[in-house]
Amino acid sequence: MFYRTFIKDYISTTLRQKIPIGHILEIYDFSEEELENFHKKIGKNVKKYREEKGITQMELAHAIGHGSVGHIAKAELNKYGKRFSLEQLYKIAKVLDIEVSRLLEGNKD
Repeated sequence: MFYRTFIKDYISTTLRQKIPIGHILEIYDFSEEELENFHKKIGKNVKKYREEKGITQMELAHAIGHGSVGHIAKAELNKYGKRFSLEQLYKIAKVLDIEVSRLLEGNKD
């Protein structure tokens, strides 16, 4: 928490020094719950599109260069702090033949 507050204050101070008056950006404080929900949404989307293509977690893991299914399984469920990196999302989108943005979309159910 200290680190996040320090970075927020540092960025705020730095931006105010470099951005002309009248163009100061608002610094947002995102809640842990909000970020958690974002990662859950991505995991659900990966699972949804993977299953639509008939690809197993193991096949997806191998296709993006992972030797085991563990990371894919945990990241899809957002368990144990496992999340997909941007590089992984790019690779997953290529394997699933979809745009990366579809993995980031909100649920329209």
